[in-house]
Amino acid sequence: MEIIKHEDEIFHITDVVTKDEAEKVIQYLEFLSDSNNLKWNQISFYDSYAMGFWNTDPTLLNFGLPADYFLQLKLKIKKLCEQVLERDLDEVSYHAQKWIEGAFASFHSDNTDADGNSTAFERSKYAAFMYLNEDFTGGILNFRDYDISITPKIGMLAVFSGGQGHEHEVTKVKSGTRYTIGSFWDNAGIVYTEEQKAIRAEELAKIRKDQEESYKVWAENKEKGITPDYLGKNGE
Repeated sequence: MEIIKHEDEIFHITDVVTKDEAEKVIQYLEFLSDSNNLKWNQISFYDSYAMGFWNTDPTLLNFGLPADYFLQLKLKIKKLCEQVLERDLDEVSYHAQKWIEGAFASFHSDNTDADGNSTAFERSKYAAFMYLNEDFTGGILNFRDYDISITPKIGMLAVFSGGQGHEHEVTKVKSGTRYTIGSFWDNAGIVYTEEQKAIRAEELAKIRKDQEESYKVWAENKEKGITPDYLGKNGE
């Protein structure tokens, strides 16, 4: 493994998992979907999907991976994040992501609005994305205010603070399918009041409702052959 620091709280780490592991993980994830054990669910970015999984599953043995592979991978990611960010972290979410051809994420902050105000996702202070494949075009991670572009490579882990000042995009996937294991992290030991939790839960419910409407519009437009024409930072 090699740790590359791009900027304060923006890193990537090479060869965190092997090509063989990554291929087996993709096969397992698609098995879960094809067998209706779990489902790829649309997320807030166009034509991108997420799926949770079990920390431990004996079925993984059929793919040449230990039953607790995802638990061990999560612990490995957490340790690396804590090492490069130099702080203790608490898990917020841990899941697979699938970006099909045409998918993209425009510039955004993970936990604030455009004015820097905390949102329902305020706990998502840090992000870590494990790249499982590279047989696609596009899908590059860019940072708006820095000359930083991270092109996914198999086994690479991108780690960064995703809030205001670190607005980032994923350029449109031009061909193929982009697979990642995504995770979000909060500073360890922060206690949120019940009032704060209630406010965020109400905000999140509204966000999810708005997203459902967006998904319907996207699907209807896609059937008509209308898709977003997104050009990223470098015109990609």
